Amino acid sequence: MAEPRPQISVIMATRNAAAHLPLAIRAVLAQTMADLELIIIDDASDDDSWAVIRAAAAKDPRIRAQRRPRCGGPARARNDALGLARGDWVAICDSDDSQHPRRLELMLAAARDLGADVVADDLILFSERPMVRGETILGGHAPQHARALTLKDLVLSGVDPQGISHIGYLKPLIRNQLLRDLRYDPALRIGEDHDLYLRLLLAGATMWVLPMAAYLYRRHPASVSYRNLPEDLAAQIHALDGLVAQYRREELTLHAGIRRQALLRRQAQLELAREVRSGRLGRAAWRAAMCRDHWPWVLSVLRNRLELKLVAGISRLWCRPQRWRLGRDGRAGGMSLPRDSAGELDLSAAAAPIWARLCCAASRRRIDAEVSDALGMSALWMVPMVRPPGEQSCGVAAETRAGVAAGRAAGLAEGEQVARDNGGRLRRHMGRHDTHG
Repeated sequence: MAEPRPQISVIMATRNAAAHLPLAIRAVLAQTMADLELIIIDDASDDDSWAVIRAAAAKDPRIRAQRRPRCGGPARARNDALGLARGDWVAICDSDDSQHPRRLELMLAAARDLGADVVADDLILFSERPMVRGETILGGHAPQHARALTLKDLVLSGVDPQGISHIGYLKPLIRNQLLRDLRYDPALRIGEDHDLYLRLLLAGATMWVLPMAAYLYRRHPASVSYRNLPEDLAAQIHALDGLVAQYRREELTLHAGIRRQALLRRQAQLELAREVRSGRLGRAAWRAAMCRDHWPWVLSVLRNRLELKLVAGISRLWCRPQRWRLGRDGRAGGMSLPRDSAGELDLSAAAAPIWARLCCAASRRRIDAEVSDALGMSALWMVPMVRPPGEQSCGVAAETRAGVAAGRAAGLAEGEQVARDNGGRLRRHMGRHDTHG
């Protein structure tokens, strides 16, 4: 008898994220929408990522995993995951992030109410390093009511100051049927998400941004998103030109021309940054002098770096731990926990600035939490760097230490794919092109 199809397939591509994977896995498995599968593709990691994944798969039959024989980049890894996805919906999650346990349940309900093909929420930033300020990805552009995105919104994201920025960073829930003939562009190392969302809209899909923020986006230097190269911009321009030629739509051509100029400016800025990093300061100064468009960007970069150094220095000097009391009657960082009309933890866009400020505060010093009730436990998910007294790491991390060692002792081959059969027994598949995971 065929296995029942889950409602949601969560896909997660990872490379060298062993330190962050446990929290990301735990956040998916803790979802109140339990009818899901978690598909993890290890993109030939050099660290213990595969061991962490195998240990987690041995404990939960909803995990299906595969290890690529060689590194192919995020797009190829996600395409492998899409090929294994059996759910009616596909959720995109990164292996170094987290999310609140109610997130997928709320997003699925909203998608059904709206009749949407794609829904996404805002992302709250968190970090182990001191943050200058609490932020969300959408910032002041986050909608307070559900908003359907237009072709203009997608094409001019990050270009139009009045539009919604950083749409490509969003981690949406997508109707799987629409992904049968669409995949991530493997030629894009960065920007593959935005390209896919744009092609979904061009294919007729409806995409909504919800007035909620329940996804926690980790900011750290090793993230691919923060390592743009001039070649990445060239690939994005080539992909955009290809869409214009393919669809020949007047609106797309108009807005794509504006975006293309913005990408060219950004590419020139990255060329300038490369000159500075290479020590060719004379050539960098010449580039900056020849193009005044670079000046505001250079000043912005210098200001951001000075702010980060200042905050890091203050954090080292003023590093006394704080204790927050999380619960209905408690306070965190001088603020009461936001609650909705039903008394549950508020995950709306209106509450997002509060959670962002708390994540910022937790990045600057150690925070111990005294949890008094279920609301307090729920709040822990929204501030990942906060831990209850005596707890050094998240539950999955603690559980996987023994699992990693057990996996190595079992002698599982490095290229194996791991899943569970109908009876819950561990299956092993050695074929590189096996699609059963």
